[in-house]
Amino acid sequence: MLILVVVISALWGVFLYNQLVNLRHEIKRQEASLRQAEVTNAELKNNLYRIIDTENLKSSVNSQSLILDKNPEYIKAKQIANR
Repeated sequence: MLILVVVISALWGVFLYNQLVNLRHEIKRQEASLRQAEVTNAELKNNLYRIIDTENLKSSVNSQSLILDKNPEYIKAKQIANR
């Protein structure tokens, strides 16, 4: 009976160790994936900030011959409903 308990305990120990190793590998993989996502996020933010930079907006306005309207007239929801 004692031998059976020892064998079962040894097998359980091997199983737990295997699970621990698998967990460590998964953590490493997830950390690498997280780092890649952070890099991609930073690149996307840089692209966004470059697009909405005021100097870039001014140059695109000038290149497309757009004119700044000093007194714009906006459509309001009430005006649309009255028509």
